[in-house]
Amino acid sequence: MGRSTIVCAICNFKMEFDIGHPQALAVAVATRAAIETGVLKEDVLDGPLANAKRRVAAIDALKEFQDQLEAAVEPRELMKLPDFYVLLVESGTWGFFHATESGFDPDVVPELPNVTADRQEDRDVVLVAAKSSLQTVIKREISADRAFSDELFALDAGRNDSEMLRSLMSQTYPEELIH
Repeated sequence: MGRSTIVCAICNFKMEFDIGHPQALAVAVATRAAIETGVLKEDVLDGPLANAKRRVAAIDALKEFQDQLEAAVEPRELMKLPDFYVLLVESGTWGFFHATESGFDPDVVPELPNVTADRQEDRDVVLVAAKSSLQTVIKREISADRAFSDELFALDAGRNDSEMLRSLMSQTYPEELIH
């Protein structure tokens, strides 16, 4: 699969927005607890460019996540995935993942994610995580299953979509590869 230059339309939503997710606070609390117990490392960024550095680090983490998901499965399997968003809570960085025959589409311009509809089928699929958690999983220091069970990841999705995404993440970041 070709390597794309950007994971998604992180900065190309059809309009600017500052939207959170109802599960973001729970993920942030679990992340803080994991930092305090030493499961995760805390990113300490200070100075006038700290926010910009957080955003760049979040985009880099999303790109690595994309690359590893694309490498984990054949394109035809990737195409079965639903479109989904990823929210990295520390910086409020959103990524959008739309699978194509050549990997995730880096040029798609997504709509604003619907995260508040009452009915699950009306909401968009969203993985909520902290960048530090995502990086720890990407580095295979903990498995995706552990990130879900420790509430470092939250997946807002219907049953079928949730099963597909969790299966792909478990396959990409399994327990037995963790050092």
